[in-house]
Amino acid sequence: MQVTKTHFKNYIEQQENDWFEKFSPYITRSNTIKVGNGLGHSSELIRPYTQRFTILDVQTFPLTVNADKVEIYDGIHIPYPNKSFDTCICIFTLHHIPNNRSYFKELIRVTSKRIILLEETYDNVFQKLHLYLRDWIVNLRAGQSSDLHWKSYFSRRELNKLIKENNLTEVHRITKKHKSYIKELLILDLN
Repeated sequence: MQVTKTHFKNYIEQQENDWFEKFSPYITRSNTIKVGNGLGHSSELIRPYTQRFTILDVQTFPLTVNADKVEIYDGIHIPYPNKSFDTCICIFTLHHIPNNRSYFKELIRVTSKRIILLEETYDNVFQKLHLYLRDWIVNLRAGQSSDLHWKSYFSRRELNKLIKENNLTEVHRITKKHKSYIKELLILDLN
Protein backbone atom coordinates (compact mmCIF):
# COMPACT_ATOMS: atom_id res chain seq x y z
CA MET A 1 0.00 0.00 0.00
CA GLN A 2 1.40 3.37 -1.01
CA VAL A 3 1.24 6.05 1.67
CA THR A 4 0.14 9.38 0.20
CA LYS A 5 0.21 13.02 1.30
CA THR A 6 -3.55 12.72 1.82
CA HIS A 7 -2.99 9.82 4.25
CA PHE A 8 -0.62 11.94 6.36
CA LYS A 9 -2.90 14.98 6.07
CA ASN A 10 -5.76 12.85 7.43
CA TYR A 11 -3.52 11.53 10.22
CA ILE A 12 -2.56 15.08 11.22
CA GLU A 13 -6.19 16.21 11.07
CA GLN A 14 -7.30 13.37 13.36
CA GLN A 15 -4.51 14.11 15.84
CA GLU A 16 -5.49 17.79 15.90
CA ASN A 17 -9.17 16.90 16.48
CA ASP A 18 -8.24 14.64 19.39
CA TRP A 19 -6.06 17.25 21.06
CA PHE A 20 -8.58 20.04 20.43
CA GLU A 21 -11.16 18.17 22.51
CA LYS A 22 -8.69 18.18 25.41
CA PHE A 23 -7.71 21.87 25.32
CA SER A 24 -10.86 23.58 24.00
CA PRO A 25 -12.38 24.14 27.48
CA TYR A 26 -9.37 26.32 28.33
CA ILE A 27 -9.66 28.78 25.43
CA THR A 28 -10.64 32.23 26.64
CA ARG A 29 -13.47 33.44 24.46
CA SER A 30 -12.55 37.02 23.57
CA ASN A 31 -9.21 37.31 21.79
CA THR A 32 -6.91 34.47 20.72
CA ILE A 33 -3.72 34.09 18.69
CA LYS A 34 -2.48 30.80 17.28
CA VAL A 35 1.21 30.71 16.49
CA GLY A 36 1.93 28.05 13.89
CA ASN A 37 -0.88 26.96 11.61
CA GLY A 38 0.45 23.82 9.95
CA LEU A 39 -2.31 22.52 7.69
CA GLY A 40 -4.87 24.63 9.55
CA HIS A 41 -7.23 21.99 10.93
CA SER A 42 -6.89 22.93 14.59
CA SER A 43 -7.09 26.63 13.70
CA GLU A 44 -10.46 26.08 12.07
CA LEU A 45 -11.66 24.16 15.13
CA ILE A 46 -10.56 27.03 17.38
CA ARG A 47 -12.12 29.82 15.28
CA PRO A 48 -15.74 29.46 16.59
CA TYR A 49 -14.49 29.51 20.20
CA THR A 50 -13.17 33.05 20.16
CA GLN A 51 -14.51 36.45 19.12
CA ARG A 52 -11.26 37.64 17.54
CA PHE A 53 -8.79 35.15 16.10
CA THR A 54 -5.34 35.73 14.63
CA ILE A 55 -3.23 33.02 13.00
CA LEU A 56 0.51 33.48 12.42
CA ASP A 57 2.87 31.29 10.45
CA VAL A 58 6.01 31.69 8.36
CA GLN A 59 4.42 29.99 5.34
CA THR A 60 1.42 28.06 4.10
CA PHE A 61 1.44 24.70 2.34
CA PRO A 62 -0.46 23.31 -0.68
CA LEU A 63 -2.78 21.28 1.62
CA THR A 64 -3.42 24.14 4.07
CA VAL A 65 -7.20 24.43 4.51
CA ASN A 66 -7.20 28.09 5.59
CA ALA A 67 -4.24 29.68 3.79
CA ASP A 68 -6.24 32.87 3.12
CA LYS A 69 -6.68 33.43 6.89
CA VAL A 70 -3.01 33.11 7.85
CA GLU A 71 -0.85 36.15 8.55
CA ILE A 72 2.68 35.47 7.31
CA TYR A 73 5.44 36.87 9.54
CA ASP A 74 9.19 36.46 10.11
CA GLY A 75 8.93 33.70 12.75
CA ILE A 76 11.09 35.70 15.15
CA HIS A 77 9.05 38.64 16.42
CA ILE A 78 5.29 38.47 16.86
CA PRO A 79 4.09 41.71 15.20
CA TYR A 80 1.72 42.78 18.00
CA PRO A 81 2.11 44.92 21.13
CA ASN A 82 2.47 43.52 24.64
CA LYS A 83 -0.60 41.75 26.08
CA SER A 84 -2.55 41.94 22.78
CA PHE A 85 -4.22 38.54 23.25
CA ASP A 86 -6.00 36.82 26.12
CA THR A 87 -4.95 33.37 24.91
CA CYS A 88 -1.97 32.18 22.89
CA ILE A 89 -2.11 28.68 21.39
CA CYS A 90 1.08 27.03 20.16
CA ILE A 91 0.71 23.46 18.89
CA PHE A 92 3.73 21.41 17.79
CA THR A 93 5.47 24.61 16.72
CA LEU A 94 8.35 25.39 19.08
CA HIS A 95 10.58 22.63 17.70
CA HIS A 96 10.46 24.39 14.30
CA ILE A 97 11.95 27.60 15.77
CA PRO A 98 15.76 27.76 16.08
CA ASN A 99 15.79 30.04 19.15
CA ASN A 100 12.65 28.65 20.72
CA ARG A 101 13.60 29.41 24.32
CA SER A 102 13.79 33.14 23.61
CA TYR A 103 10.79 32.86 21.28
CA PHE A 104 8.79 31.45 24.19
CA LYS A 105 9.21 34.88 25.81
CA GLU A 106 7.53 36.37 22.71
CA LEU A 107 4.50 34.15 23.39
CA ILE A 108 4.42 35.43 26.94
CA ARG A 109 4.92 39.05 25.84
CA VAL A 110 1.82 39.16 23.61
CA THR A 111 -0.38 37.19 26.02
CA SER A 112 -2.31 38.60 28.96
CA LYS A 113 -3.94 35.49 30.49
CA ARG A 114 -3.21 32.00 29.18
CA ILE A 115 -0.86 29.97 26.98
CA ILE A 116 -2.00 26.62 25.61
CA LEU A 117 1.11 24.69 24.63
CA LEU A 118 1.24 21.28 22.98
CA GLU A 119 4.73 20.00 22.34
CA GLU A 120 6.59 16.73 21.93
CA THR A 121 9.27 16.05 24.55
CA TYR A 122 11.76 13.34 25.43
CA ASP A 123 13.65 11.91 28.39
CA ASN A 124 16.78 10.57 26.65
CA VAL A 125 18.74 10.91 23.42
CA PHE A 126 17.15 7.81 21.84
CA GLN A 127 13.66 9.25 22.31
CA LYS A 128 14.89 12.55 20.88
CA LEU A 129 16.35 10.83 17.82
CA HIS A 130 13.13 8.89 17.22
CA LEU A 131 11.06 12.05 17.65
CA TYR A 132 13.25 14.06 15.26
CA LEU A 133 13.19 11.40 12.53
CA ARG A 134 9.45 10.82 12.89
CA ASP A 135 8.71 14.56 12.67
CA TRP A 136 10.86 14.81 9.57
CA ILE A 137 9.02 11.91 7.86
CA VAL A 138 5.50 13.04 8.84
CA ASN A 139 6.11 16.65 7.78
CA LEU A 140 7.70 15.58 4.50
CA ARG A 141 4.94 13.14 3.62
CA ALA A 142 2.20 15.63 4.54
CA GLY A 143 3.72 18.22 2.22
CA GLN A 144 4.86 20.47 5.07
CA SER A 145 8.45 21.38 4.26
CA SER A 146 9.01 22.78 7.75
CA ASP A 147 12.44 23.24 9.23
CA LEU A 148 13.41 21.00 12.11
CA HIS A 149 16.16 21.95 14.55
CA TRP A 150 17.86 19.33 16.71
CA LYS A 151 18.44 21.78 19.57
CA SER A 152 14.84 23.02 19.51
CA TYR A 153 13.32 19.87 20.98
CA PHE A 154 12.65 20.11 24.70
CA SER A 155 13.36 17.39 27.18
CA ARG A 156 10.62 17.18 29.79
CA ARG A 157 13.05 18.60 32.34
CA GLU A 158 13.90 21.58 30.07
CA LEU A 159 10.24 22.34 29.45
CA ASN A 160 9.45 22.28 33.17
CA LYS A 161 12.42 24.57 33.82
CA LEU A 162 11.22 27.01 31.14
CA ILE A 163 7.77 27.18 32.76
CA LYS A 164 9.26 27.79 36.20
CA GLU A 165 11.78 30.40 34.97
CA ASN A 166 8.99 32.39 33.35
CA ASN A 167 6.79 32.32 36.45
CA LEU A 168 3.87 30.57 34.77
CA THR A 169 1.19 28.70 36.68
CA GLU A 170 0.34 25.25 35.41
CA VAL A 171 -3.47 24.98 35.35
CA HIS A 172 -3.70 21.63 33.60
CA ARG A 173 -1.33 19.09 32.06
CA ILE A 174 -1.77 15.96 30.02
CA THR A 175 1.33 13.82 29.51
CA LYS A 176 0.84 11.11 26.92
CA LYS A 177 3.47 8.59 25.93
CA HIS A 178 3.56 8.24 22.13
CA LYS A 179 5.83 5.61 20.66
CA SER A 180 9.10 6.26 22.50
CA TYR A 181 8.65 9.99 23.20
CA ILE A 182 6.08 12.08 25.07
CA LYS A 183 3.36 14.52 24.03
CA GLU A 184 2.72 17.27 26.57
CA LEU A 185 -0.36 19.47 26.66
CA LEU A 186 0.13 22.37 29.07
CA ILE A 187 -2.41 25.00 30.08
CA LEU A 188 -0.35 27.83 31.57
CA ASP A 189 -1.60 31.01 33.19
CA LEU A 190 0.45 34.18 33.41
CA ASN A 191 0.92 35.58 36.89
